[in-house]
Amino acid sequence: MILILFFGSMMGEKITENFKLDKILRVDLTSGSVKSEPLERGAKELIGGKGVAAFYMLKEVKPEIDPLSPENRLIFSWGPLTGLAPTTSRLVVSTKSPLTGTFLDSYSGGMFPAKLRFGLPGHVAIIFEGKAEEMCYLSVDHGNAELVPAPELRGKSVFELYQKFGDGAEIAGIGVGGEKMVRYATISSDRGTHHAGRGGAGAVMGSKNLKCVVVKSDPPALPKEIRDLAAAYVKKLRENPGTQWAIQIGTAGTTFSSQSAGLLPSLGWRMGRFFGYDSIGPEKVKESVKERKTCYFCPLACGYALKLKGKFEIETRKGPEYETIAMLGPNCGIDDLSAISKLDSLCGEYGIDTIEVGNIIGWLMRCNEEGIKIFDIKFGDVEKCIQVIEAIAHRDGRLGNTLADGLKKAASVFGGEDFIAECKGMGYPGYDPRGSVAMALAYATSDRGACHKRSWAVGPTTFWGDAPYDYEKAPRFVKEDHDNNSALWCLAICDFASPVYLEDLGSEWLRALGYNFTREQLKSLGAKVWSMVREFNVRHGFDRKDDYLPKIMTRPLEGEGPARGKSIDPEKFNQMLDKYYELQGWTKDGKPKSSFGL
Repeated sequence: MILILFFGSMMGEKITENFKLDKILRVDLTSGSVKSEPLERGAKELIGGKGVAAFYMLKEVKPEIDPLSPENRLIFSWGPLTGLAPTTSRLVVSTKSPLTGTFLDSYSGGMFPAKLRFGLPGHVAIIFEGKAEEMCYLSVDHGNAELVPAPELRGKSVFELYQKFGDGAEIAGIGVGGEKMVRYATISSDRGTHHAGRGGAGAVMGSKNLKCVVVKSDPPALPKEIRDLAAAYVKKLRENPGTQWAIQIGTAGTTFSSQSAGLLPSLGWRMGRFFGYDSIGPEKVKESVKERKTCYFCPLACGYALKLKGKFEIETRKGPEYETIAMLGPNCGIDDLSAISKLDSLCGEYGIDTIEVGNIIGWLMRCNEEGIKIFDIKFGDVEKCIQVIEAIAHRDGRLGNTLADGLKKAASVFGGEDFIAECKGMGYPGYDPRGSVAMALAYATSDRGACHKRSWAVGPTTFWGDAPYDYEKAPRFVKEDHDNNSALWCLAICDFASPVYLEDLGSEWLRALGYNFTREQLKSLGAKVWSMVREFNVRHGFDRKDDYLPKIMTRPLEGEGPARGKSIDPEKFNQMLDKYYELQGWTKDGKPKSSFGL
């Protein structure tokens, strides 16, 4: 059965939407029903985004649930600012991760999030549950929502989906990687240029036989006070010193910072400086830019599309971004930006996470060099990299099938555990903690597995700070980031705009939209949501033992640079963990002292 609901238009001479988002859309893929429900009171207190997702995940996803079972939830959420304030076109995708088994919230930008919010007036989230009998998609068309069977979409890339649905639609969906339930499959949108990338939300979508969400909508008519506030924030964002890097070059500029600090992952996490830096660094990116890219209503335009001629002649639709450059480039010994872009585009087509893939390929290369013969691949071998990506995306053969389950699983099957950089099963991103010890704590305490987005402590401690090896200061930096980012993610504000929005954590915008939160209340809200997610993970079997330091980080970093010879001291790492738990108000086992009772 398919139910079609109409939610009402947002257009008119005056604004007609209640800016307070007080409903969710529940989609039961097993029965085919689509229905609107009031947002529960406890969820309302958490505003939207990560907070609302944490509420429903705690309430509805039991510990015994397999992430790839119909009982798992897949939640798309956003916030009251989404599409109205600049830099807020952000989608929060939450589920129980098939890669780590933890709570997962993954973020993407572009045009899709704003269009989705406009297409579902008054709603703050979509909750998918169950499993469809055959491949299907959710259509959201100017307030109408319906499930549509579409077995013919199987095997299509997100870019191909746009050819089917036309230019008027925005789409978020999965590629072959999601259909094959690769445990780090992404959910791609905006013609494959934006990804909810880490932790495998795309695999959960594939397990439910949900190919995509297709949106057609129009922006609302806004009152003058909202338009004026938006114009003021555009000015702030353009002028703030903390956003200039995004305006000038985007994330590619981080390659310079990481190389300078000696923490750019190179040759399977062996070194912190890369011999081929000049060929893949920000200057090479700048000279290759054919156009800048932006999300809906964003004055920063941090994205870029490149035109490259090297090993491959290629024009990218967007990127590659820093994390992709680092993990598919230096970590794999590849010093050709066109080759990195080729691998990036292949991962994008199949819908699999480039950070995870770069970790896996770099590990295979390192194992081969260390005499552990899993696959005959040498550093810099681009053609073999392509073979590995193809095998993973299609789960081809024993190697591809095992690698599709993640780095930690692969090492447990083939050996080479000494050379993996991961926590909770999620591969490390592009900052070697041996050059910035706070990142060791940030990766260990991240709620979804090793992640730099929860706390980018490498910035204030190392890139523009003077405390790269200060174990005592690190816990406060990480705790502060976790609380602040959780608050911003309840509003679904882009990380890159935080230099502006951290001033009041979005309270000015919330007041304009009918919400009543002070900065202090939002700060407390962030801490609360962070502990709620920790409670979810504790219920699902996680505690201090899972906030670990991989063995490879206790070995001295080789090569050149200021981090040469550095390693993470396990005893000092545990002291950081003790202090972090104390600051969060958790037990020494890393468990919240009070339950949220959902």
